[in-house]
Amino acid sequence: MRLVKFSFLIFFLFLFAAFHMPQKRVSLLVAEYDDNASVNHLQNLINYVFVDGAMISKETVITLPTQKAGIKGNYVRFDLGKNRIYRNRYVVTGIGNVIDIKTKKLLVEERNDFVAFSGDSIIFHTNDIFKGKYYSVLNLKTEKFGKVENANYNPLPRPDVEVDETTLPFSISAYAVSGKQDVLVKDAGFGEAQPLLGDDVKRKFPIFWLDNTSFLYANFSKNQQSAIIYKVNIKKTVEKVGEITEIPATAQSAFFEMNTGGVIIYSCGKGRFEIDLKKKLAVKELFEPVGNNFFVESDENPKYGRTIKYESAEAGKKWCRLDNAKTTVGYAAFQNDIVMGTDRYSQGVVVWNTTTKKWTSLDVSSLSDIIGWIEE
Repeated sequence: MRLVKFSFLIFFLFLFAAFHMPQKRVSLLVAEYDDNASVNHLQNLINYVFVDGAMISKETVITLPTQKAGIKGNYVRFDLGKNRIYRNRYVVTGIGNVIDIKTKKLLVEERNDFVAFSGDSIIFHTNDIFKGKYYSVLNLKTEKFGKVENANYNPLPRPDVEVDETTLPFSISAYAVSGKQDVLVKDAGFGEAQPLLGDDVKRKFPIFWLDNTSFLYANFSKNQQSAIIYKVNIKKTVEKVGEITEIPATAQSAFFEMNTGGVIIYSCGKGRFEIDLKKKLAVKELFEPVGNNFFVESDENPKYGRTIKYESAEAGKKWCRLDNAKTTVGYAAFQNDIVMGTDRYSQGVVVWNTTTKKWTSLDVSSLSDIIGWIEE
């Protein structure tokens, strides 16, 4: 009899624990333009909270202007470059602003190039014709931001590599702190021209660092129709790792990136290519990983957009972008567009989750960018 009572007690305790398990909360940060942004130049950073697949609340973290009196050009922008989240708390914009979402404060308003996260510091670099070249550091403990006065300071143990565009073909050189020049590549091709932008053609020449001793670059032919991807070591070793042919003209810049799935991607006028360093191939994959077992069709289909998969199962088809897709464990967020002929309009953000296996639409009237997920 005692055994039966004890068994019932264990059973009820199990049921109680099952119904009172802590629910996992995650938040999606989305930057949205104010409805009157054309006049007031305001944008809002919104936090959408999800529990077990359901969106339960939203909160405006901070409202910031894109322009400010007395400051030339952009002030705070979420729609330029790549946004990053550090320690589930700090948002670093593509132009170098820093926002603390916990204290709801703008910590850095200056425009700088992001370099690295390092413990309690965020490091930036400035290379400006008027300001000069220097590093700056934000101390997250003191919230102080300032220029590093030590001229020999280098947070990345690698030389400064620059492209010489004064002669054709271009060349690539490394510069030591002392200023000594060391030519790494004598013939680096002609860069990527953008003929659709007008008569004054600007050449694009992205370099992608793999580590502190080697980087990738694309050596474009003179006619712009082919490019060879090379891996260059600062010890002057150069090896071919891929080739792309029949590249059409485009108004979009070519670039390298490490996507959210941890894959090196080269994006150009012909599409997005995975750079396989081991096999030394540039492969155009049918589906591209975007992290946490989510995959998105690489090329848009003119009939339905892109197929989105979780593991091997289809989650749906959406007119979405690859470059601002954001995932975390159990969730994926995408910009949701509507396409009418040659016109394209953002319709906000859609989120798919592995708990309910359904889509949730977020009412975003004017999207700036999807920033990313916060795990609470």
